[in-house]
Amino acid sequence: MSIKNLLAIGAAVIGTAALPSIAAQAPLKGTFALPGVTEKATAELVVRETGPLTRELLIAFTDKATGRPITQFDEELTQELHVLATDTDFSSFVHEHAGKRGADGRFSVAMRFPKPGTYHVYADAMSKGLGQQVVRFEVPVGVATGPTALSQVPVGSAKGSDGPYTVNLDASALRVGAESMMALTILKAGKPATDLGLYLGVPAHAVFVGTDDLGYVHAHAVAADAPKGGHAPHGAHGSGSHGDPKAAIPAQLMLHATPPRAGRYALWIQFKAGGEVRTVPFVVTVPAAS
Repeated sequence: MSIKNLLAIGAAVIGTAALPSIAAQAPLKGTFALPGVTEKATAELVVRETGPLTRELLIAFTDKATGRPITQFDEELTQELHVLATDTDFSSFVHEHAGKRGADGRFSVAMRFPKPGTYHVYADAMSKGLGQQVVRFEVPVGVATGPTALSQVPVGSAKGSDGPYTVNLDASALRVGAESMMALTILKAGKPATDLGLYLGVPAHAVFVGTDDLGYVHAHAVAADAPKGGHAPHGAHGSGSHGDPKAAIPAQLMLHATPPRAGRYALWIQFKAGGEVRTVPFVVTVPAAS
């Protein structure tokens, strides 16, 4: 047998041996998680363990109507895919983005989880021609899956902090099924923060997760003095416009969101301050319609 043939056989053996690292794990089927929006895409997730608390997430979207892989996506808030995760007691939060998307449309996302647990992982993408589609996966990290009592969800508060930064939040205007405005102020050492910057093109992000149905809402904030109609909630994916990176970010902001259902929501507000991304958790309650 020639050297050329031996090399070809060796390459084939190496190739087949490498495949099971991905293929050996059965893909996880996702659950559509965007209330009030028509499900037009499905998704599968393959999880590859890269360390005790690190995982590579391989996410592929499929057009529900045609059964074909989705390979084209629109950017929203500077990214084609947002991947967000929280554990079953809503005490942790992770927000990551994909690296370069493959030609087959599959995304690869490196994610570090803060502690062992079972995580609700949300893949939020703008599939071209289909609009925003969000799919949720249940991903165990270092533990077996299992239910967690909702009583572990923390009590709501109007104030939260990350390092020297405090966020004061007024969620009293939240109304089910209607666009609502929440006022928030970012303080540093008790005074309005003056070192704020854009995070993914906007002054602040907010992610709501329903503690009962795990429904998902992703919105962003604008300056409190912005003209009416100048916002573009992430859930609506309107203009996709971003702020001026050179403009000063005010400490007083307005967050526009449309809660799809009444009930309790875990909420995380993210913003850039002092050159770092800060994350402040809240729990808010949306009253039933009168």
